[in-house]
Amino acid sequence: MLINVIFPVILVMVIGFLFGKYSKVNPSPISKFAITILSPALIFSFLARSSISSSEMFMIIISVVVFTLLMIVITYVIIKWTGNERILSPSLLATVFPNTGNFGLPVILLAYGNEAFTLAVVIVVINFILMYTLGVYFASMQGNNWRKALRQLLFLPTTYATVLAILVQLFHIPIPESFYQPIKMIGDSMIPIAMLMLGIQLSRTELKGSLGVTFVSSGIKIIIAPLVIFLIVVVSGIEGTLAKVLIIQNAMPTAVIMTLIAAEYKANAEMVANVTLVTTILSFFSITGLLYLLELYFV
Repeated sequence: MLINVIFPVILVMVIGFLFGKYSKVNPSPISKFAITILSPALIFSFLARSSISSSEMFMIIISVVVFTLLMIVITYVIIKWTGNERILSPSLLATVFPNTGNFGLPVILLAYGNEAFTLAVVIVVINFILMYTLGVYFASMQGNNWRKALRQLLFLPTTYATVLAILVQLFHIPIPESFYQPIKMIGDSMIPIAMLMLGIQLSRTELKGSLGVTFVSSGIKIIIAPLVIFLIVVVSGIEGTLAKVLIIQNAMPTAVIMTLIAAEYKANAEMVANVTLVTTILSFFSITGLLYLLELYFV
């Protein structure tokens, strides 16, 4: 499992990390290209021809939403208990939203194949919606930014790709191969570029500030989050590939995009970046162990 799944992901990330560390490349245009072109192509190509049943879709949505709500409550209680309420906003950004895209998708693809990958893409879409609504709200902690959050969500190319794919599925619209294959080729390139981008972004991150609060949030993300999603899956009676995908995706480290949102709303982006770096490094071990344990539990 380590050699076939985690090692390829680590290797590509390390290449990105070294490239970012020893070059002066500006990752912003690459990131914008990935979000504007590659992500929508990936989402459309997999969702438009997916065989996901309505019951699977329902279970995914409910599980992710319940997981998100429970993580909000747990983080709130723990941060209140520490008495350091000024870090509540960055802590929520760092603990609630997993890196289901850059990190989660390649791991799922390598571990479980294309069928599971389609399920993982659905989780990515749901997380996009949550990050640009709840995430923006937590970053601002003020209700008057909901319009901006909604506007950002509505103008995301991934939103259009998702809606278009759903319409294709609902009305059984045939897609000519000459049209579908180029989109799929573009979308497929998202996986290696996402891993390289994660490496580049981590190369620009340094641990700064109070490390105590960083490790508290990192502990919530690496230890508590996997337990929470595991309990949700078991209690819900979800089994097989769907169970594994839900657990692995929601056990991922902090989403890199949360640092950008924190920076935009001045919500202690330094702390969010710290947690992103720490949880990403620790997740190489936690995700490896989780992959192994899930194979034993969901026989």
